[in-house]
Amino acid sequence: MGSFSLRSAFGLALASLAITGIAGTQSTKSKADHLPPLSGKHGGVATEVAECSSIGVDTMKAGGNAADAIIASALCVGVISAYHSGIGGGGFMLVRFPTLNGKHAYEMIDFRETMPAAGNETMYVTNSTTPQTLSTIGGLAVGVPGELRGWEMLHTRHGRLPWKSLFQPAIKLARDGFLVNVDLEFAINSGQSFILRDPLWAEVYAPNGKLLKQGDTVYRKRYADALEQIAEHGADAFYTGRIATNIAEAAFARGGIITTHDLANYSAIIREPVNITYRNSRIFSTVAPSSGAVVLSALKVFEGYRGNYKDSDPEINVTTHRLIEATQFAYGQRTQYGDPAFTSNVTDLQKYYLTDAAVADVRSKIVDNTTFPVAYYDPSNYTPLDDHGTSHMAAIDQEGMAVSLTTTVNLYWGSQVMTTDGIILNDEMDDFSVNTYCISLVARSLGKNKKSPGQLNAFGFAPSPINFIRPGKRPQSSISSSIAEDLTTGEVTVATGSAGGSRIITATLQQLHHYIDQGMSPEECTHQPRWHDQLSGLTYFEVRNDTLGLPGFPNSTVAYLKSLGYNITYEDLTGSTSHVVARAKNGTITAASDPRKAAGWGAAY
Repeated sequence: MGSFSLRSAFGLALASLAITGIAGTQSTKSKADHLPPLSGKHGGVATEVAECSSIGVDTMKAGGNAADAIIASALCVGVISAYHSGIGGGGFMLVRFPTLNGKHAYEMIDFRETMPAAGNETMYVTNSTTPQTLSTIGGLAVGVPGELRGWEMLHTRHGRLPWKSLFQPAIKLARDGFLVNVDLEFAINSGQSFILRDPLWAEVYAPNGKLLKQGDTVYRKRYADALEQIAEHGADAFYTGRIATNIAEAAFARGGIITTHDLANYSAIIREPVNITYRNSRIFSTVAPSSGAVVLSALKVFEGYRGNYKDSDPEINVTTHRLIEATQFAYGQRTQYGDPAFTSNVTDLQKYYLTDAAVADVRSKIVDNTTFPVAYYDPSNYTPLDDHGTSHMAAIDQEGMAVSLTTTVNLYWGSQVMTTDGIILNDEMDDFSVNTYCISLVARSLGKNKKSPGQLNAFGFAPSPINFIRPGKRPQSSISSSIAEDLTTGEVTVATGSAGGSRIITATLQQLHHYIDQGMSPEECTHQPRWHDQLSGLTYFEVRNDTLGLPGFPNSTVAYLKSLGYNITYEDLTGSTSHVVARAKNGTITAASDPRKAAGWGAAY
């Protein structure tokens, strides 16, 4: 397992203490001075910000359930970690909820952003030598936000506390101020060029002309006013009226096409999750245009092998090889998973790849003594999407209700467009694939590109037409929020997922593997070193990081994989942050936050 940091050791100690948690507040002091315990009998919440996890637990204490807790926590994360999430973005969630017959059912809420009605396949073609920035910076990168319609749907269907009450902690933080943590300081520095230049950004993150540092106080009073309007009048206050007008005007001023009509017509969608039996569990996960089916496909293939070897066992080498191979095949399947409204048969296709026959076919192609070129794993020969940053959180309450969700504005600081209401708008449209055929035709007509239409990339892949731009379409996403339950008792056992763009898939399946196969605790799961492979021709492995308590991937396993033909690359961190909330057989709920986000911590009571 390797050495744990002081942070980890303290977390494990807290998990063993039978004391009642109290809400934490941000501080520049040691986390040991204010953090609640990680375990309890009533409920648990894990986010990347300690204070937001505590707000979720406080919401449960006030009579709320997991749905209420996750909304309050997410609103808090959107205030503090606005560089990657907030009401200007969107995402997906998986919900386990009680039914009238005393059992539980599952549903997925899709609140992914959509392409505005004026979008088209050639919208990012330009005379500029750097056209790709149009899909990441400025108004044209902005998709129709889905966040608040998602919260509204969750609350209407499953919430217990008044809508207005769930907003109060976030409003207070935004108006009265909160301290810059180490993660936020890094994000502020990464955006200093536009933060210092734009008055709206500077007002929040660089008052008096200087970038805020760790320990400084942030005030988001414009955002607090917007949240207060939404708390009072519901999600319609965001999608119609003054706030909607300000969104459209801010995007238009930066070259955008989103309109108030786009906002008024946005809807969240209820989808049926996919599920598999896996050893002694049943695992549920999200469907297209997200990637939970990819995680389940890889695990179902891997189920044909023994998976409970410890890191010290020599068999861990071939076990890791088999899991990576299964994942590469699953990534190949993912290239066919577009928005169901625009992709025929995608629902049936996801289910097909989880059938015994399809799983056995994939497993028969895994060879224990070798790996293969990228094309071997991809049935369509299209480029796997490399999407971007996110925030994951999870909650389980004492009644067995569970929510696992991931939300995002995409790249750090989204589109770099802030409205006069202090809302940071996403750049989610960068998650669409580029139609190289259309772009090359237009570019050639402009005299900017003499390359052949539909040119392949360096690995011989073309962009997937499944993910081409269409008005109203939702781009593919790596989000893979998952919940597992005991196959015999039906009791919830774990809710997990990850942030980190394309690495979400591999991080989520590794968390499930560690928890279900290897019997690790939630804290141990989040402290395991990670690998990542998404059909890029490279396999990434984390190196040791004593500060974060991450032992690094065993050299012996990496050397073994290299001998099989893997193209190995080392990196400090794989860029994914996962959270795990688990419920033991005795009813104890434990929440663990990923050490890769220094400000994060789970909370329970």
